[in-house]
Amino acid sequence: MSERSVTIWNLVVGFCIVSIIAMSFKLFPMNKKFNRLKDRSADLQFGTDKELENIISYLEGRLKDRSDFQFAIEKTPMLLTNVLSLSDGGGRKARRNRNAIRVAFVYQRDEHFQAQIDYRGKAFTVSVGDTLPNIGKINLIDGTQVLIQTNDGVKSYPAPGFESSS
Repeated sequence: MSERSVTIWNLVVGFCIVSIIAMSFKLFPMNKKFNRLKDRSADLQFGTDKELENIISYLEGRLKDRSDFQFAIEKTPMLLTNVLSLSDGGGRKARRNRNAIRVAFVYQRDEHFQAQIDYRGKAFTVSVGDTLPNIGKINLIDGTQVLIQTNDGVKSYPAPGFESSS
């Protein structure tokens, strides 16, 4: 072999030895980290975390309690209907007779009550003494009803949540 070939082989072998030593310095700390992680996880058991089991049992109990809950609505179906019709924009309100007079709600102002009356797709805000066209004059508004003087006599219209009194 010529001196040139021997020199090239010496350089290649030297480069390989230096590369192997450099990689060992890089891999040795990684191996130490891996061994520490392996030692820490040796006693780890999956599915036996007590805190997680407590949280799961608590959530399962709440779910069972919620499924046992029953709505019991007594004599106030209009209150729930008004909430549903406000939230979805339809509900029973859309199926009602538009020509019927309906008291949407009654509220109290400073010293007197006011009511909103729905009639033929329009909403009227009224006080005592107001006159509604084609209906009549408002005689009384209290928390439970609205009395209207019509051509046929005095008619009572219940507020939502109260039974009809006429």
